[in-house]
Amino acid sequence: MLRTWQDVIAKWELTAGEDEPGAGEAADAFARGRSALLAGRLDDALGEFERSAALRAHPHDHVGIGDVLLARGRWRAAARHYRRAEELDPGNALAFLGLSQAKVAGSDAVAAAEDLERVYGGSDDPVLRYYLASTWCSVADQARHRAGDETLVFTSEGQLALCEHAARRILELDVDDRELRRGAERLLAEVRSGRRWHWRPEGIAVSLAVLAVSFGLTLVAIGGVTGSVPLVIAGIVVGSALLYLIVVRFRRQSWRARAELPTGGIRGGGA
Repeated sequence: MLRTWQDVIAKWELTAGEDEPGAGEAADAFARGRSALLAGRLDDALGEFERSAALRAHPHDHVGIGDVLLARGRWRAAARHYRRAEELDPGNALAFLGLSQAKVAGSDAVAAAEDLERVYGGSDDPVLRYYLASTWCSVADQARHRAGDETLVFTSEGQLALCEHAARRILELDVDDRELRRGAERLLAEVRSGRRWHWRPEGIAVSLAVLAVSFGLTLVAIGGVTGSVPLVIAGIVVGSALLYLIVVRFRRQSWRARAELPTGGIRGGGA
């Protein structure tokens, strides 16, 4: 599923001011189709794009059909039309962007981001940078799992690393989209929060730590009073070992503790 309607139509800004080649009925039908698409009239747009495609072999007709299908959630069918557009015009930017968003809709945002970075990663064009940022936002959404309460949660360190990279890349792209920037800032804050360490359960962990230290110190004290070096060493070793085991057992990063909460199960996503 795409993040927003804007991801379907923003790419047409790349053709602003350009005249479509050809004239006559096909060009007129395409113009009507593009106008209908940008206005959200999908039925009208599809009919006009199909009419234009039947009269000529032009990549933008198939991009338009692909956009309508993508907006309706038919990302596989959309991808076929984007590929047809690429066959007609290899390297066509609209077709390439359409294919990238079909991958996002098909839950493969990571592959889409890699493709976009490879081809347009260094671009200064605001439209291309928008698609990069939006796709990285989808990467973060798809990387995390969905808990039973519908919140997105981290369930591995790999997810935290990927989401941190995605958030930093979005901020680096500096797109003119307040929602994307704020979302990236929130994501970074979630990553930092997720990496904080906590005792779980805190009361039991602290009590056991105090007992372990006390036990070790008691053995050391007894050994000191009796002059038993082995008992002193045993107190140090046993106390340290018990403290280590308590830390390993009860100290958790926040993301792990959240993932272990009984919220009706965790499903979907994951990296």
